[in-house]
Amino acid sequence: MNENQYRIWRSPYSRFGGLNSLRPDDTTDETVTAVDCYTDDVLREIAENGFNAIWLHSVLANITHLDIFPEFGKHAELHIRNLSTLISRAAKYGIRVFLYFQPVRSVAAENREFWNRHSECAGQREKATEQVLDANKDQLIDMICLCTSVPAVKQWIADASAQLAEKLPELGGVILITASEYPGHCYSHRRKKDATPWTPLIECPRCREREPWEVAAELVNLVHDGIRRHSDRIELIAWNWGWSGWLPSPCRPLLELLPRDIILMAGCERGGRMDLAEHPGHKIDEYSLTYSGPSELCLGVLEVAGELGMRRMTKLQLGTTHELATVVNLPLMNSIYRKADWHRKHPDVGYMGCWNFGNMFSANTHGFNYFLRRERPDGKEEAMRAFAEDYFPGCRSELLLRAWDIFEKAMKHIPFAIPFLYNGVHSHALSYAEIYRAEPLRGTPAGCSYLPSLRGDDLSPSCTMPGHEYSLDEIISALGKMGVIWEIGAELMEEALASCPDDRKELGNAIVCGCLWRSAENAYRAYRLRKEWSDEKVHEMRRIILAELETLHKALPRVEKDPRLGYHGEPTCHMFNPVSIREKQDLLNSRLKHLNSNL
Repeated sequence: MNENQYRIWRSPYSRFGGLNSLRPDDTTDETVTAVDCYTDDVLREIAENGFNAIWLHSVLANITHLDIFPEFGKHAELHIRNLSTLISRAAKYGIRVFLYFQPVRSVAAENREFWNRHSECAGQREKATEQVLDANKDQLIDMICLCTSVPAVKQWIADASAQLAEKLPELGGVILITASEYPGHCYSHRRKKDATPWTPLIECPRCREREPWEVAAELVNLVHDGIRRHSDRIELIAWNWGWSGWLPSPCRPLLELLPRDIILMAGCERGGRMDLAEHPGHKIDEYSLTYSGPSELCLGVLEVAGELGMRRMTKLQLGTTHELATVVNLPLMNSIYRKADWHRKHPDVGYMGCWNFGNMFSANTHGFNYFLRRERPDGKEEAMRAFAEDYFPGCRSELLLRAWDIFEKAMKHIPFAIPFLYNGVHSHALSYAEIYRAEPLRGTPAGCSYLPSLRGDDLSPSCTMPGHEYSLDEIISALGKMGVIWEIGAELMEEALASCPDDRKELGNAIVCGCLWRSAENAYRAYRLRKEWSDEKVHEMRRIILAELETLHKALPRVEKDPRLGYHGEPTCHMFNPVSIREKQDLLNSRLKHLNSNL
């Protein structure tokens, strides 16, 4: 790997902050709190695992203070002071600090202090979810985008970026996302034509006269020009997330408008096609370990960026993804090898290895860095056996490689579709109990997969798909096959590691992966039963509950031994833990007793 390329990571225990709210509290932003998370020990471990940079979520309006919008940045000095401390500490370990942000963020419509003074800057109105105030938590609130067609807004972005560079001269760089995410500029969640249910047409009268990709490119240029007033060393990474919603990949018109001294970061897997079981040529539109990539979309963007003289990076998820977000890692070592082998053959391309989850160190991260080495064996099987014997001394490497092959085979059955990935029960199934009732559905929301929610029994958002990729019956069948095949791999892994003095908790993690597939299958079987409930289905519900209790019994001792299991880095909380599993066991046993008494 080229030492001049960035290998970016982050701690799973550092919380974002910067949340949507009628009354946001920026003192909880990561730019304030990260200094307490990234201790010397944490930074040393990150460096020892092959990474040379970390990234923090930030809000430009909170870390800078300017007269043009004096309402912003009231605690900017605190942000800068804590960031300076962290930057100096990280430098001791050869780690540079990057700030990830949207160049501009919307302001709540109820913030009269701001809008009474700056009404001319109001752009597209959007809805966002209240994330801070308990009184109306999760309710929709009105947000107003700062219109980047207004000169004052452009001036603020450039000046704020300049101040950032002036105040933090040793900052590693910034990572810009200019589409999607929180409401920001007027086109963040909008299109100029070809509206979809998720991205309606632009309404801002100024911005609808412009192209969305021109707006995005302008934002990158404004930040770039501001930073370059004070520093030619601070890097600027432009991420292509969401650009293909505005124009076809590789988005050349947008790329041609960007400064040539930036780094272009492309998502590795999005836009790819993969032959899944019974779904040949299936589209991959999220981070994935099942699919190794790089996709043609990714390669096209990287090629054009290279032609234009830009340096390049990929965006990876080395630990896990929404495919199964609450395990330490998805042990898909064949995919890890292929991702690393591509980077080994393209040493000029750096990578950001995680989002705010999927970022625990494991065999995946060790394997990825091992497979990057110039001195490792060239052949795939030889390299993987060498890694297995290096990471698990004393193991039976030939059996371990077979186990990894079987895990990969199991994942070919995953119902890879956005509704399932974002709303499915798979990542919290071991604590999910509401579905196991012998009665008709109550219709209460079950929430999304990546945020803690009151878990009701309405699983329809996860199996109602606009593209009809997977029906409910197909989801149940797919999860069932995954569970069966995965367990075969886990048994083989146990045999492979039996003579190994330390399995590094990889076996327990793999077993819990299988339990989650089984538990998710049980939940969807119960959901299907209750969709058309009748009393004669009590016997089938009883069988499902017994199967779930067996799964919980198998998972619990492994979860007890590894507190990382069940943790989801996005909400920074556990979706399941030993306490919640025991509570579910007690509840299901109580319901089973009630069912038995009525048979």
